[in-house]
Amino acid sequence: MANRCYLYSTNVIPGASDELDDRKMIGIAEWDYEIPIVSKLLLSGNPKTCRSSLWENPEEIALIGDYASGVKNLENFLSQIELEAAQNLIAETIEFLNRPENQNQYFVFECGEIFDMGDTPLFEQNLALLEELKNMQPEVERALQSLVPPPIEVHKSAGFFAKLFGRNSKFSVPVHDLMKSIDDLGLGNWSNILYFDFSGD
Repeated sequence: MANRCYLYSTNVIPGASDELDDRKMIGIAEWDYEIPIVSKLLLSGNPKTCRSSLWENPEEIALIGDYASGVKNLENFLSQIELEAAQNLIAETIEFLNRPENQNQYFVFECGEIFDMGDTPLFEQNLALLEELKNMQPEVERALQSLVPPPIEVHKSAGFFAKLFGRNSKFSVPVHDLMKSIDDLGLGNWSNILYFDFSGD
């Protein structure tokens, strides 16, 4: 089984409120082995630690954030992406997150399986991730930069003066396969059916 992180929407903060009869945990997405920027931005609305709904751990090894603020933060990021190849995924993302049946007061993020691959205690890794969520701008800038095609040098046939002085004329053309950079954002993983399913609760 792949080590995954899981994103849900919920109407209660996991922990003391778990026994409420009206608790909802709606599957939103899961990602293998990595914690993509899309998930971080969705959790970046007033993020806090909370108890896990998946792991029997007395420490707060999950995260919770405001749903509406998180979606707004993600939409602000996605609005800066102009690549045509990403537009269908962006539209799909916005449509999924704005479906009334997916919306709740909170997002809850479960990264215990990812954290468990490392040697650092789960709670400490969760605190480190929380700090990342409080300052997403550096990662946002890196992600946007990864979507800008880098120029490559293309050599043309040398002209008369270039030959005379032993130089080749050059010009830069943006040629780059950006699909991996798009995939790394974490778009396209939206689903209400996750490995850990709470639809029967």
